[in-house]
Amino acid sequence: MTRTSSIFLAAALGCILAPAHAWADARSDIEARYEELRLAMESREGARIKPLLAPDFVRTDLGNNTMSADELIAGLAKIPVDPDRKSQTTVQSVLVNGKTAEVVQQQVASDTRQGRDGKMHSFGTTSLSHDTWVQSDKGWLLKTTQAQSTTITRDGVAMRTIKKGDPVPQGRRGRMGPGNGSMMGPPRPIGDN
Repeated sequence: MTRTSSIFLAAALGCILAPAHAWADARSDIEARYEELRLAMESREGARIKPLLAPDFVRTDLGNNTMSADELIAGLAKIPVDPDRKSQTTVQSVLVNGKTAEVVQQQVASDTRQGRDGKMHSFGTTSLSHDTWVQSDKGWLLKTTQAQSTTITRDGVAMRTIKKGDPVPQGRRGRMGPGNGSMMGPPRPIGDN
């Protein structure tokens, strides 16, 4: 192989490998941002949450209700911090196009609490969302999050799965669900709990 051929081969390999390297960097950066966002949201502190969201952030829930960053932060402030709640986000896929990243992520959350039967139960949710992140001079910022599905479990048994487009049941106390003008939080299981 001539020296010129070696240079062209090296340049070609660089062109092939550079996008894969950039994708890996974007994925790890976004995974780190999800962890920062999880910790900020658990704190309920708007000053920690807002810098991770794009100025035009929009959250869309399964009932197709939307909320801004300020509405999200105000809603979180009303929910007490649960020290027993565990949450983990897994990035399933990332597609980077310039300064935008389309992400499919799964969040698994669980806690233990007393059910209506008076017994302690392990409750969990597994939620899938399609998120859009934008690159800024401050790093990746979450621009949109669109819920795709949520599965609720009690003691490891699936109680209900709701997918985007399905009718979303009204909350047990009338405080959640589409059309009532309030934030839809995590659905509560129904039945003997």
